[in-house]
Amino acid sequence: MEHYYTPKVYISASSLIIIDDEAKHLAKSLRKKSGEEINVTDGEGNLYRCRIDKISKDRIDCNILSTSFSLNEPEIKVTLYQSLLKNPDRFEFAIEKSVELGVNMIQPVITEFVINKERDKTERWQSIALAAMKQSQRSFMPLIQKPVSFDEAIKNCKDGIKLIAHEKENDFGIPISDCGIEKSNTVALFIGPEGGFSDSEVSIALESGFKLITLGKRKFRSETAAVAAICLILH
Repeated sequence: MEHYYTPKVYISASSLIIIDDEAKHLAKSLRKKSGEEINVTDGEGNLYRCRIDKISKDRIDCNILSTSFSLNEPEIKVTLYQSLLKNPDRFEFAIEKSVELGVNMIQPVITEFVINKERDKTERWQSIALAAMKQSQRSFMPLIQKPVSFDEAIKNCKDGIKLIAHEKENDFGIPISDCGIEKSNTVALFIGPEGGFSDSEVSIALESGFKLITLGKRKFRSETAAVAAICLILH
């Protein structure tokens, strides 16, 4: 069954309300009727099995039948530090697929080789994350942060396993399976832009306790590297 979304503020102990575009989508596009059952998440880990009670123009009232928590959520909390990309569609692809796969948060990063350094479409990126959460039947919506510099992103990484992928150094990197991920439930994953990370950025990361990882002998696009690394970390 598909998952739908409503903010926590519209949820009480026994009922919830769906409003605006989500309500219109359910009523007009999907033609839901009173008495039908649907799954609704608050994006904070809670999933509500509901029965539609009343449908109006831009509002749907539901009665909560049961509640589940953290359904379909991975045990490992992965934060993807994804460098901004020249092609915005490829960056959005990285957001969509990483949310579907199960990341906990996405931090856009401005690195030395990033071309469009001024881009900030956080609101749009968050809407992509919301759609991906619902499509993949997750109950937690990853937060998309505002872009930060590489140095600031490195400083924000405190605990857990810290990984950085760097195509020019793949011969010296280690497989993700050898990074000790089973010993921690928190992973920070840094993925570079089209030109990869600079040598100085890699040095800073290694001095800060990061592990240099390899994804094999082939050279991947940035968004492909993100998807491949997340799969290996979570599965």
